[in-house]
Amino acid sequence: MIDMHTHVVPADFPPYPGREKIHGWPCMHCGEGHHRTVMIGGEPFRQVTDNAWDVGRRLEEMAAEGVDRQVLSPMPELLSYWFDLDDALAFGRYINGCIAEMVAAAPQRFHGLGMAPLQDPDRAAREVRSLKHDYGLVGVEVGSNINGIAMGDRRFDPFFAALQEEDMCLFVHALHPTRERLYGPPLMEALVAFPNENGLGIAAFIANGVLDRFPRLRIAFSHGGGSFPMILPRLQHGWESSQPLREAIPRSPQEVARQFWYDTLVYSEPALAYLMQLYGSSQLMIGTDYPFVIRESHPGRRLEGLALDMAEREALLVGNCRRFLGL
Repeated sequence: MIDMHTHVVPADFPPYPGREKIHGWPCMHCGEGHHRTVMIGGEPFRQVTDNAWDVGRRLEEMAAEGVDRQVLSPMPELLSYWFDLDDALAFGRYINGCIAEMVAAAPQRFHGLGMAPLQDPDRAAREVRSLKHDYGLVGVEVGSNINGIAMGDRRFDPFFAALQEEDMCLFVHALHPTRERLYGPPLMEALVAFPNENGLGIAAFIANGVLDRFPRLRIAFSHGGGSFPMILPRLQHGWESSQPLREAIPRSPQEVARQFWYDTLVYSEPALAYLMQLYGSSQLMIGTDYPFVIRESHPGRRLEGLALDMAEREALLVGNCRRFLGL
């Protein structure tokens, strides 16, 4: 089994090297036992334990849950699109180096996705080549929006072109959704707003024709595509009945959606069965959000109630992810 949706937080962060008086460069405050707290802007952001950075601890927990490999990516809040460009470059290279070191410590067990400074798409495109050739990573994790601009926007075409040229994959993770009308404690953002952010993000990729311009680009979305599985039939119906929509989006939304990959992180067998029907069993990959509190543990158990044949099971556990990673 390959778990394609896991995150890394380094054991510590280097001191802030820049000149900004107000900045979002994180630091780490140590707690009791294996716990530490990521501090951003002087405020606690998330408590993490050593499985966020310790290779030995991760391997132990993977073995206990039947996971053979993990795909490592930065904790989304570390993506740092709101940094000054020089700060973003320095911080991104530190995070990419941490992930590369974890992969190098157990290359048969880990694959790595890095980060790039998408506040400057041209510079991000140049960093893509470094991620592959200098760090040995297989792809890039990005947020669903870059400071409020949808990741599917055409201004990011230089970045998409570099990914396609280097044969690297793209994992789009929900990030900084709109918080208006969101009630409840902070965890509600991840539970409720993130899925809707994913739905908006996928619709932008389709409406802006990203795969039409970059047909060899391999793109995956977190959390099963969030709310998009319920949006797609409505979008498809509108496309079939609206001439202006067909002129704006030349290909069927359903056809395009079935070219993306999605993780299985929907916490429900009926929901997962619907994703298989909607997207096809060839486009789904195991994903857990390890090591965070809302992760799904023992992910293989979710497949047991789906009456999969051997080929489908193998595809969801291993084959689809290998195709996405380009292995």
